[in-house]
Amino acid sequence: MSDYNREARAFNSRTRAHNARVKNQRRRLEQEIRRLESRPATTTFVTYRASVDTLARTYTATEESLVGQTITSASRELVDRGSEEAANSAYLLNAMDDDGAPELDPTEDELRVPSMQDELATFGTDLVDRWAGALFSLSPRNPDAARHFCTSAREVLIAMIDSAAPDANVAGADPDYDRTDKGAPTRRAKVRFLLRRKGIEDHSLETLVEEDLNNVLGLFREFNNGTHGHAGRFTITQLNALRIRVESAIGFIHALCVV
Repeated sequence: MSDYNREARAFNSRTRAHNARVKNQRRRLEQEIRRLESRPATTTFVTYRASVDTLARTYTATEESLVGQTITSASRELVDRGSEEAANSAYLLNAMDDDGAPELDPTEDELRVPSMQDELATFGTDLVDRWAGALFSLSPRNPDAARHFCTSAREVLIAMIDSAAPDANVAGADPDYDRTDKGAPTRRAKVRFLLRRKGIEDHSLETLVEEDLNNVLGLFREFNNGTHGHAGRFTITQLNALRIRVESAIGFIHALCVV
């Protein structure tokens, strides 16, 4: 009985800590969205702002759809990470509009320190090296810092998904998979494959994952197309917000891919 009580107390303590983290993350999302909506819309990052709004709404709708349901720990982790993804996407947009948190700025050396090594090592050392190279480009003195970073980061995220969901495996698991114009599995087909592999059959969660990928990959397109209007003028606060957004995306995709 004593051992049981100790285990029960430890479980309850972990549950309370988890619930507190989730509550704080949701509060952070609400705060970032309020800050975003308190300012007039700018002419930069127009497409990304629409994506930020969509991701926040999708997360809220997913959370509401699960109220009263018993869900697996894998589903719960992805939903909780979805809140973090939405909050980080909104924070990045606020930072790009000079409404970041400079009091939390790292030094330039800290900004470039390797991270996410355990998560990326799941997919091979090549991705660990590519991510380290992406981080190395982050410097307010580098006029192409954000563009170089986004190009490499996009390659890392796409490689994670393709490694975990090869075309042949997706096709073998579902002969009716969604196809691109060239007949290959679409990204959504890969998301569905990865969710099913974790025992998750939930349309709202599938939509949340897809919107999150749309958000981060759309961000890369805005930088690489030169439509952001800030080339060569990014501060450490802004570059750190960009790093935080992509780091959380790596963690989100890792959680999606691992079984």
